[in-house]
Amino acid sequence: MIRSVIIWVVGTASLLAMLLVKPLAVEPILAESELFVDLNRTVSVEDIDRQRFHPAGKNRIGFGYAPRGIVWVKIKLHNPYDYPIRKILEYADPLTTEVRLYDGRSKKLLYRGGLSNGSILNSVNPAFPLLLGPHETKIYYLEAFSSVTALNVDLELWNVDAFYRHEIRHQAFLAFFFGAMGILLLYNLFIYLSVRERVNLYYFLAFFGIVFHQFFYRGMAGLYLFTPEQVETIVRYAAFIVAFPVFFLALFTRSILKLKQYPRIDRLLVRSLYLFVAMTVLSYLFDFNSLRSLFAVLVLALLIVVTFYAFFHGNRQAKFLIIGWSLLVIPALFMYLSSQGIYDAFQSMPYLTELFILIETLLFSLVLADRMKELKNETIFSQKRLIEYQREEERRLNARVQKKTIQLQNSLEEKDLLLRELNHRVKNSIQTIVSFLRLQIDEIDDAGMQGILINLENRILSISQLYALLYTRGNVSYIRAFEYFSLLAENIQSSLDRPDVDIEITTDCDLDSETAVYCGFIVNEAITNAFKYAFPDGKIGKVEIALEKIGTKEYRLRVADNGSGFDTSQERESLGLTIIQSLAIYQLSGEFSIDSSEEGTVIEVKWRG
Repeated sequence: MIRSVIIWVVGTASLLAMLLVKPLAVEPILAESELFVDLNRTVSVEDIDRQRFHPAGKNRIGFGYAPRGIVWVKIKLHNPYDYPIRKILEYADPLTTEVRLYDGRSKKLLYRGGLSNGSILNSVNPAFPLLLGPHETKIYYLEAFSSVTALNVDLELWNVDAFYRHEIRHQAFLAFFFGAMGILLLYNLFIYLSVRERVNLYYFLAFFGIVFHQFFYRGMAGLYLFTPEQVETIVRYAAFIVAFPVFFLALFTRSILKLKQYPRIDRLLVRSLYLFVAMTVLSYLFDFNSLRSLFAVLVLALLIVVTFYAFFHGNRQAKFLIIGWSLLVIPALFMYLSSQGIYDAFQSMPYLTELFILIETLLFSLVLADRMKELKNETIFSQKRLIEYQREEERRLNARVQKKTIQLQNSLEEKDLLLRELNHRVKNSIQTIVSFLRLQIDEIDDAGMQGILINLENRILSISQLYALLYTRGNVSYIRAFEYFSLLAENIQSSLDRPDVDIEITTDCDLDSETAVYCGFIVNEAITNAFKYAFPDGKIGKVEIALEKIGTKEYRLRVADNGSGFDTSQERESLGLTIIQSLAIYQLSGEFSIDSSEEGTVIEVKWRG
């Protein structure tokens, strides 16, 4: 014998009956119930019996966003058996602000549910346990209203065991969905933190907003994270909760398609986003609840148009987005139709939205991966171009350097040639002057005058020999002091005919040409004075010339003889010493000292190079 439960739904004008066979786990009962809509919200439960109810006729009825009235549902249940029967009445919408179930006879409030109260059975949707005694008939009044979100009335009567099995499966599927979405979002968040590409951030924020919306839309937020009061407060900002993911999906699309290459389309999208934000704020401030989803749908429609535009202009990423938009728009459209009470596709496909969102997230993640691959290829291409540009620049610069080097070498060679020619001519000119002096010396019989002219000749020859060395050497800027001083010593010994005086030169320094001239004069005057005064009457002796470099910049020139000295405290008229002192102090900017005794005379000059 088939055991059954008969549920009666009684209206004011007619008596409707629905036979529920007990093996059936669940039966929708709204179509067999009756409705009364209190548009003014003035009817209380004590007055509800006097109101006129009408047959519902549908198993799910949508009243749109935040309708003005309160919906009352009148239900009559009859148990024809000799044993009590337990059932669970499920109100299949977790977003309704308030759901109350009253006893039809006593008008006592039995249970409360919805956003403001949650569910006494810890279920996703508001659910109320019912008990019918043997042969008992009960009347229930269900009151429902929504102040923020859509009001969708859908009542189902469950066997207790079937309800809990259904609830476990339902929550398990939602847990899988949110877990998978969480993994994908964390993965892409880590990618953003690694590469710092804005498109990854837009992706994360867009789908985080979608997950956040679904968390409330499916009732999981009130069940596990927030209190009913917190849920009700958060849902009051539903306009922003809906707009948030749409806004960042638009930015994601703009970035992934690089819409700046299409200026008109880019400007259209940017202006539309400004308008979208403004209308979202206005819908919140003025409670345009019925329009807030419409704005989001219009923006999504614009994104589809933009994507197709980019696709027909050869944009590589657009073909992936077209598939993605198809997967996102279909459930979004169904959600909008369901919220407006036009068509409810979720009766036959309850997890359509979650399935499409998950596929969409995976697809957009692949789009990002493809974008990263494209960016990597662009980076490699840019690096290759940069390397090639650097090589080309290096070749160009090398060619310019070689050209400039050749020009400088030619210029230096020309300059060196001119200097050598100049030195040669100066040397020749000085040699001519020396020749004239020698002719004059030969014609003069006065020994004193001859000595003066010979000293003058030696001074001129010190310059001539310097230029002779500069001409014969490759470097016209510096000269080796030893070689120069040796030539000076030979010339003085030859001109003064003093082979009996030995001259010893110690130095390994190089001097620049200007300093060498002054040092040459000093050495010339010091040797000449030694020959004339330190070793008179053919006395044999020795003159030591030493030039050394102290540190990095200081020089010391020392000329010493072992002849007869003189008293330095008495003034002595000597042109040679005057010349040495003047050159040391005024030309070399150095220090001059002279020390003389019976053992000889030491002249020392110090200066900084």
